[in-house]
Amino acid sequence: MSISSRYKDLLHAPTTSDKLTLFQLLFDAKELTVDLTLALLKVIHDELSVHQNHDRPVYKRYAEAIQSLRYHMSDMLQLVIIAWNTQQSTIPAEWFTDNKNT
Repeated sequence: MSISSRYKDLLHAPTTSDKLTLFQLLFDAKELTVDLTLALLKVIHDELSVHQNHDRPVYKRYAEAIQSLRYHMSDMLQLVIIAWNTQQSTIPAEWFTDNKNT
């Protein structure tokens, strides 16, 4: 692989999967803030909604991210929900379901 192709890989437009990876890395490093969590989840949710991406692994990873927040950082998830409510009236329904099959 040439150096120029490696640089090109670094500068590609991030996919929804890339954003989920960033979310997971920040979550694991305990570097998420309410604002950052809200921003990432809104962008990811909008991309999944608008593009109607039928990539099941991406949807599953998104659901797992919400479940991880609910289990490990429930206080932060509640603050994110409050912030989401002040900016728009619809919170994704999957944030409130207790379906363990996702």
